[in-house]
Amino acid sequence: ARTVREWLSDWRRSRLCSVVSGHAGNQNAAKLTRDQKAQLEEALRLPPEQSGIKAQFWDVPALRDVVQARFGIQYASNSSYQLLMRFLGMSFKLADPFDKRRDEEAITQRMAQIRQEVADLLAGGWEVCTVDEVRIEHEAETRRMWLPKGERTKIHVDRTRSAHSFFGALSLRSKKMKVYPIEGNQNAEQIILALARLIRETGANKIAVVLDNAAFHHARALKEMIEPGGQFESLRLIYLPPYAPDHNPTEHVWNAAKASIANIQKDTPENTCAAFIDYINSRTFDYDFEHLPIKTQTNDLDS
Repeated sequence: ARTVREWLSDWRRSRLCSVVSGHAGNQNAAKLTRDQKAQLEEALRLPPEQSGIKAQFWDVPALRDVVQARFGIQYASNSSYQLLMRFLGMSFKLADPFDKRRDEEAITQRMAQIRQEVADLLAGGWEVCTVDEVRIEHEAETRRMWLPKGERTKIHVDRTRSAHSFFGALSLRSKKMKVYPIEGNQNAEQIILALARLIRETGANKIAVVLDNAAFHHARALKEMIEPGGQFESLRLIYLPPYAPDHNPTEHVWNAAKASIANIQKDTPENTCAAFIDYINSRTFDYDFEHLPIKTQTNDLDS
């Protein structure tokens, strides 16, 4: 017997042909010919501006404009354009947001420099880590519970939000990550304490850290400590290009750890943080500037 899921899948793929046999593949009611659909499929593989459409990405208005401009054809409803998107191999998903001040060319050039610098340091015996900070929030909430049919109950819950910040340093040698709690706010004082602990626990004579451009990463107190004679004179700071957090391997470790606890309700903030840290401590992460995980987004919307 076919399942509801299979019927729904067939309906999305071939619509009425999934329930009326003998009509799959015919073009009797199609407004666009097969050749026009092939042309449109090629157009959708490129940004809309390549087709003369002023849009950053393909959506229903952009598709409507290009179909009208190229073929002089209009569909009566948005759902027809959404269906056309699916037939042409498009899928509806969340986009990865990027700061509009982001300069892709400058990022590419800077990352090439960083990759070469890091490779030279590793070859020269340096310990190299990528570092970043993260904030984990907890809100105790019980959504459902098992009860006898027809009965209801009330429970008292703690709606107070609790948040904890952490400093992470991913070793590009061992592929292990050290995680240190941050007391209070993320600021220069807390980052200096975390770096001091990292240097002490690493035990390397020469250590470099790759970090983003948060204001406290450029604090005068930190800069003074890495000068000759300073407490961190054996430390080298390598800054990522602005607005490019996706190029920081540590950011991807945070994302993986957050995903691991996203749908698991913990009773206390301490348990939430413990699960987050346990995930990181129990794994190695083979990430570097050449090998970062592909970020995937899922969406249950059928629009």
